Amino acid sequence: MTEEAPAIGEVGCHREALETVIARAKQEIPLYRDRYHNLSTTTFESLPTISKADLRGYGPLPLSAAPLCDMYRVSATSGTTGPRLFIGYTESDWQDIREQYRHIAACVGLESSDVLLNTHGGGLWIGAPSLDELAHAAGAGIVPCGPTGPSQVIEWLQSLPITAISATPSYMRLLSEHANLNGIELDTTRLRMGLFGGEGSSPSLRQKVCQTLGPHFRWQEAYGSTETGGPILAYAPPDDLFGGLLNVNTRYFVVEVLHLDRDQAIGPGEIGEITLSTPYRQGSVLLRYRTRDLARIDPGPRDASGWPRISALVGRIDDALKVRGTLVYPSAIEDVLTEALSDGAEWRIELSREVGDHDVMRIRYEHDDGSLDQILRDRLHDRLGLKPVLERVAPKSFERFPAKAKRVDDRRID
Repeated sequence: MTEEAPAIGEVGCHREALETVIARAKQEIPLYRDRYHNLSTTTFESLPTISKADLRGYGPLPLSAAPLCDMYRVSATSGTTGPRLFIGYTESDWQDIREQYRHIAACVGLESSDVLLNTHGGGLWIGAPSLDELAHAAGAGIVPCGPTGPSQVIEWLQSLPITAISATPSYMRLLSEHANLNGIELDTTRLRMGLFGGEGSSPSLRQKVCQTLGPHFRWQEAYGSTETGGPILAYAPPDDLFGGLLNVNTRYFVVEVLHLDRDQAIGPGEIGEITLSTPYRQGSVLLRYRTRDLARIDPGPRDASGWPRISALVGRIDDALKVRGTLVYPSAIEDVLTEALSDGAEWRIELSREVGDHDVMRIRYEHDDGSLDQILRDRLHDRLGLKPVLERVAPKSFERFPAKAKRVDDRRID
């Protein structure tokens, strides 16, 4: 595998490996055999894309070329949007994943003197083992606590020489809120870096957490999935952490950003779906696999990593809400609310359909008075292009999320 990183949408140095893996997938993986059997040619560019809907009927390991007993380890998706998808990695695959983490650890500045508190859950989820591998790649120490209450984590941060933490953004929101409510000064700990993924985060949330943890703390965004083997696909450039960009690993993956409704590359400034292929995988093979994650290609120069760039994720196809003909991404609502509301305030988005098939978006938010009502109404209208119904509730009315947040309740019946 060459060190050169092709541009987004380019096959480049991966051509020979792709030809080999496509031929093998046609022979060994029923999904691809069925999908490609009527094609006159199976060059990479001629292949139709694959979505999760295409995996139905091919068992729990539809992308796998080897039996379960040949896998070094197996992970699975959460199953929140359908049946769990199991992904198997051979020992060779996992060694490749370790190599990607070595590169990322060096680029983000995780070092052998660091100690990582890994709060990601284990089991079938890829979060815990992948962040362990990132720490191993740096030669850092690991405290693998998994999902743990904020009081205990704060005690460890104060008493142990922990310098890095891995968590979901929702967990860091919970941790920051707990510290602020109890008068705990987290900026006195040794914590200098956070490695965050598993869900999106608004710029406002990142800024607020960093304020709580002090000027020496760095929010390091990482991006990946069960299918990729964890957050080895992309990471925020360390020299521009809040610039809204991600360095993308085209050294190991073929990465395309395609139109949502056709297998063509997007144009400059357009939003497209991140689509992945794995030229070097032995266990579970991705060939033009649509991730459902949305981003723009960034045409700017690369940094020292040598990787091309995309925007931070705009949202997910699954998350996009169509309200009165307008596409609304919950991340846009989160950004407005997090910036305006008090630290730790929660909110919910409720969608209903009233008389005359009229869609109503109701945003319920925690605040102790009406001082923000008009400000939020104006900002949300400017950002979304529609006027949601706002409902203020008392602080602490809503459940908090130690893992991924679930704030949307769509009650419409199609």
